[in-house]
Amino acid sequence: MKKAFIILFAAVVCCMSASAQSRGGKNTKTTEISIPGYCCKGLNATIEKTLAYERGVVEWTLHQDKKSVTVVYKEGKTDPVKIEKALAANGVRTANEKPNPRAIEKLPACCQPAARGEASCGKM
Repeated sequence: MKKAFIILFAAVVCCMSASAQSRGGKNTKTTEISIPGYCCKGLNATIEKTLAYERGVVEWTLHQDKKSVTVVYKEGKTDPVKIEKALAANGVRTANEKPNPRAIEKLPACCQPAARGEASCGKM
């Protein structure tokens, strides 16, 4: 009986430890990425899809009014530079990266001029 209790206790401790690590844990960092090319809600889907598929990104919050996104990521799996490059590869202009011209063509028509840096559409 004593052995069964010890084994059960050890299993519970291991499960709790694994659960805590899967939620992010100590190795997560937060960064805010400026998106001056943010035009309107038409770009939300592109940003969300990019971040969802970026390895190491745990969660994000899009701030439409500030034209930025706050990203929580796992240190060692990705970093702010990689995240900005992923966004740029999908046509999103960030403060430090120019968007891929071919990807801009896949954005909604209202977002394309802002992505190129020509103008902002003014819709929100």
